[in-house]
Amino acid sequence: MSTETESLQTGQQQAPQAWYQRSVPLGVLLIVTGAIGLLSAFELSVDKIRLLRDENAVLSCDLNPFFSCSSVMTYPQSEIFGFPNQFLGIGAFAVPIMLGALLVAGVELPRWFMTGLNIGLLGGVVMVTYLQYASLFEIGAGCPWCMVVWVVTILQFCVVTARSARAGAFGAVLRDSLVARVLSGMPLAIAGLWLFIVAAVVLVQFWTFFSAQL
Repeated sequence: MSTETESLQTGQQQAPQAWYQRSVPLGVLLIVTGAIGLLSAFELSVDKIRLLRDENAVLSCDLNPFFSCSSVMTYPQSEIFGFPNQFLGIGAFAVPIMLGALLVAGVELPRWFMTGLNIGLLGGVVMVTYLQYASLFEIGAGCPWCMVVWVVTILQFCVVTARSARAGAFGAVLRDSLVARVLSGMPLAIAGLWLFIVAAVVLVQFWTFFSAQL
Protein backbone atom coordinates (compact mmCIF):
# COMPACT_ATOMS: atom_id res chain seq x y z
CA MET A 1 0.00 0.00 0.00
CA SER A 2 1.47 3.34 -1.02
CA THR A 3 1.93 5.95 1.65
CA GLU A 4 1.82 9.73 1.50
CA THR A 5 5.63 9.81 1.86
CA GLU A 6 6.14 7.56 -1.16
CA SER A 7 3.70 9.58 -3.24
CA LEU A 8 5.33 12.84 -2.28
CA GLN A 9 8.79 11.51 -3.10
CA THR A 10 7.55 10.67 -6.60
CA GLY A 11 6.05 14.14 -6.96
CA GLN A 12 9.23 15.75 -5.70
CA GLN A 13 11.07 14.45 -8.75
CA GLN A 14 8.97 16.90 -10.74
CA ALA A 15 8.67 19.85 -8.35
CA PRO A 16 10.57 21.26 -5.36
CA GLN A 17 9.19 20.29 -1.97
CA ALA A 18 6.76 22.80 -0.49
CA TRP A 19 6.15 23.31 3.23
CA TYR A 20 2.77 21.56 3.09
CA GLN A 21 4.40 18.46 1.63
CA ARG A 22 6.20 17.96 4.94
CA SER A 23 4.24 16.12 7.60
CA VAL A 24 4.90 18.36 10.60
CA PRO A 25 3.98 21.76 9.06
CA LEU A 26 0.85 20.34 7.47
CA GLY A 27 -0.05 18.54 10.68
CA VAL A 28 0.31 21.72 12.71
CA LEU A 29 -1.90 23.62 10.25
CA LEU A 30 -4.59 20.92 10.40
CA ILE A 31 -4.51 20.86 14.20
CA VAL A 32 -4.67 24.65 14.62
CA THR A 33 -7.33 25.31 11.97
CA GLY A 34 -9.26 22.21 13.04
CA ALA A 35 -9.25 23.39 16.66
CA ILE A 36 -10.49 26.84 15.62
CA GLY A 37 -13.26 25.26 13.55
CA LEU A 38 -14.16 22.86 16.36
CA LEU A 39 -14.35 25.69 18.87
CA SER A 40 -16.58 27.68 16.50
CA ALA A 41 -18.89 24.70 15.93
CA PHE A 42 -19.03 24.06 19.69
CA GLU A 43 -19.93 27.68 20.43
CA LEU A 44 -22.62 27.56 17.75
CA SER A 45 -23.98 24.34 19.26
CA VAL A 46 -24.16 25.88 22.73
CA ASP A 47 -25.89 28.95 21.31
CA LYS A 48 -28.34 26.76 19.39
CA ILE A 49 -29.30 24.93 22.58
CA ARG A 50 -29.74 28.27 24.37
CA LEU A 51 -31.97 29.46 21.54
CA LEU A 52 -34.08 26.30 21.68
CA ARG A 53 -34.59 26.84 25.41
CA ASP A 54 -35.37 30.53 25.01
CA GLU A 55 -36.23 31.91 21.59
CA ASN A 56 -35.64 35.44 22.89
CA ALA A 57 -32.12 34.68 24.13
CA VAL A 58 -29.40 37.13 23.13
CA LEU A 59 -26.37 35.15 21.98
CA SER A 60 -22.72 36.08 22.33
CA CYS A 61 -22.42 36.46 18.55
CA ASP A 62 -25.49 38.70 18.16
CA LEU A 63 -23.54 41.84 17.34
CA ASN A 64 -26.14 43.77 15.37
CA PRO A 65 -29.03 43.11 12.91
CA PHE A 66 -26.57 42.33 10.10
CA PHE A 67 -24.24 40.05 12.06
CA SER A 68 -26.37 37.84 14.26
CA CYS A 69 -26.15 34.08 14.85
CA SER A 70 -29.67 33.86 16.29
CA SER A 71 -31.15 35.43 13.15
CA VAL A 72 -29.46 32.86 10.93
CA MET A 73 -30.36 29.92 13.20
CA THR A 74 -34.10 30.53 12.75
CA TYR A 75 -33.93 29.68 9.03
CA PRO A 76 -34.20 26.14 7.58
CA GLN A 77 -30.81 26.53 5.90
CA SER A 78 -29.28 26.14 9.38
CA GLU A 79 -30.48 22.52 9.42
CA ILE A 80 -29.65 21.18 5.96
CA PHE A 81 -29.74 17.52 7.01
CA GLY A 82 -32.60 17.83 9.47
CA PHE A 83 -30.39 18.70 12.46
CA PRO A 84 -28.30 21.78 13.31
CA ASN A 85 -25.36 22.19 10.93
CA GLN A 86 -23.05 22.98 13.84
CA PHE A 87 -23.45 19.45 15.23
CA LEU A 88 -22.05 18.16 11.94
CA GLY A 89 -19.17 20.61 12.27
CA ILE A 90 -18.11 19.20 15.64
CA GLY A 91 -17.62 15.75 14.12
CA ALA A 92 -16.16 17.06 10.87
CA PHE A 93 -13.42 19.19 12.46
CA ALA A 94 -12.34 16.33 14.70
CA VAL A 95 -11.04 14.50 11.61
CA PRO A 96 -8.33 16.98 10.50
CA ILE A 97 -7.27 17.39 14.14
CA MET A 98 -6.78 13.62 14.42
CA LEU A 99 -4.93 13.34 11.10
CA GLY A 100 -2.83 16.37 11.96
CA ALA A 101 -1.79 14.76 15.24
CA LEU A 102 -0.77 11.59 13.38
CA LEU A 103 1.30 13.60 10.90
CA VAL A 104 3.07 15.53 13.65
CA ALA A 105 3.78 12.23 15.42
CA GLY A 106 5.50 10.95 12.28
CA VAL A 107 2.97 8.24 11.43
CA GLU A 108 3.17 7.09 7.80
CA LEU A 109 -0.35 7.51 6.44
CA PRO A 110 -1.68 5.56 3.45
CA ARG A 111 -2.53 7.81 0.52
CA TRP A 112 -6.26 7.17 0.94
CA PHE A 113 -6.22 8.92 4.32
CA MET A 114 -5.33 12.25 2.76
CA THR A 115 -7.46 11.58 -0.30
CA GLY A 116 -10.40 10.91 2.00
CA LEU A 117 -9.69 14.13 3.87
CA ASN A 118 -9.56 15.98 0.55
CA ILE A 119 -12.94 14.55 -0.47
CA GLY A 120 -14.40 15.50 2.90
CA LEU A 121 -13.05 19.03 2.60
CA LEU A 122 -14.51 19.28 -0.90
CA GLY A 123 -17.88 18.47 0.59
CA GLY A 124 -17.16 21.02 3.29
CA VAL A 125 -16.43 23.87 0.87
CA VAL A 126 -19.50 22.98 -1.20
CA MET A 127 -21.62 23.22 1.94
CA VAL A 128 -19.86 26.40 3.04
CA THR A 129 -20.41 28.00 -0.37
CA TYR A 130 -24.12 27.17 -0.24
CA LEU A 131 -24.38 28.60 3.28
CA GLN A 132 -22.52 31.73 2.19
CA TYR A 133 -25.06 32.24 -0.59
CA ALA A 134 -27.99 31.53 1.72
CA SER A 135 -26.66 33.82 4.43
CA LEU A 136 -25.82 36.76 2.18
CA PHE A 137 -28.57 36.60 -0.46
CA GLU A 138 -31.52 34.79 1.13
CA ILE A 139 -31.32 35.44 4.87
CA GLY A 140 -29.61 38.82 4.70
CA ALA A 141 -27.59 38.33 7.88
CA GLY A 142 -24.19 36.95 8.70
CA CYS A 143 -23.21 34.62 11.53
CA PRO A 144 -19.80 35.59 12.97
CA TRP A 145 -18.93 32.09 14.18
CA CYS A 146 -20.05 30.67 10.83
CA MET A 147 -17.67 33.04 9.08
CA VAL A 148 -14.80 31.66 11.14
CA VAL A 149 -15.80 28.19 9.92
CA TRP A 150 -15.81 29.49 6.33
CA VAL A 151 -12.22 30.71 6.70
CA VAL A 152 -10.69 27.57 8.18
CA THR A 153 -12.58 25.22 5.83
CA ILE A 154 -11.43 27.09 2.72
CA LEU A 155 -7.86 27.28 4.02
CA GLN A 156 -7.73 23.56 4.79
CA PHE A 157 -9.23 22.66 1.42
CA CYS A 158 -6.73 24.73 -0.56
CA VAL A 159 -3.68 23.42 1.28
CA VAL A 160 -4.72 19.75 1.33
CA THR A 161 -5.71 19.89 -2.35
CA ALA A 162 -2.31 21.35 -3.23
CA ARG A 163 -0.59 18.54 -1.33
CA SER A 164 -2.75 15.90 -2.99
CA ALA A 165 -2.03 17.33 -6.44
CA ARG A 166 1.72 17.26 -5.88
CA ALA A 167 1.52 13.76 -4.42
CA GLY A 168 -0.14 12.49 -7.60
CA ALA A 169 -3.46 11.69 -5.92
CA PHE A 170 -5.29 13.09 -8.96
CA GLY A 171 -3.10 11.28 -11.46
CA ALA A 172 0.39 11.68 -12.89
CA VAL A 173 -0.81 13.87 -15.76
CA LEU A 174 -2.15 16.52 -13.40
CA ARG A 175 0.83 16.17 -11.08
CA ASP A 176 3.27 16.80 -13.92
CA SER A 177 1.23 19.62 -15.47
CA LEU A 178 2.98 22.99 -15.39
CA VAL A 179 -0.27 24.81 -14.61
CA ALA A 180 -1.07 22.40 -11.77
CA ARG A 181 2.44 22.78 -10.33
CA VAL A 182 2.15 26.57 -10.38
CA LEU A 183 -1.30 26.60 -8.81
CA SER A 184 -0.40 23.97 -6.23
CA GLY A 185 2.56 26.10 -5.23
CA MET A 186 0.37 28.92 -3.95
CA PRO A 187 -2.46 27.43 -1.83
CA LEU A 188 -2.35 30.28 0.69
CA ALA A 189 -2.60 32.88 -2.07
CA ILE A 190 -5.55 31.05 -3.62
CA ALA A 191 -7.26 30.78 -0.24
CA GLY A 192 -6.57 34.46 0.37
CA LEU A 193 -8.06 35.46 -2.99
CA TRP A 194 -11.08 33.25 -2.37
CA LEU A 195 -11.69 34.81 1.05
CA PHE A 196 -11.11 38.31 -0.35
CA ILE A 197 -13.90 37.73 -2.86
CA VAL A 198 -16.20 36.49 -0.08
CA ALA A 199 -15.32 39.54 2.04
CA ALA A 200 -16.03 41.84 -0.91
CA VAL A 201 -19.47 40.27 -1.36
CA VAL A 202 -20.16 40.67 2.37
CA LEU A 203 -19.14 44.33 2.13
CA VAL A 204 -21.44 44.97 -0.84
CA GLN A 205 -24.41 43.09 0.62
CA PHE A 206 -24.11 44.74 4.03
CA TRP A 207 -23.03 48.14 2.79
CA THR A 208 -25.91 49.77 4.64
CA PHE A 209 -24.34 48.68 7.93
CA PHE A 210 -20.75 49.47 6.99
CA SER A 211 -21.54 52.86 5.49
CA ALA A 212 -23.29 53.86 8.72
CA GLN A 213 -20.05 53.23 10.61
CA LEU A 214 -18.10 55.72 8.45
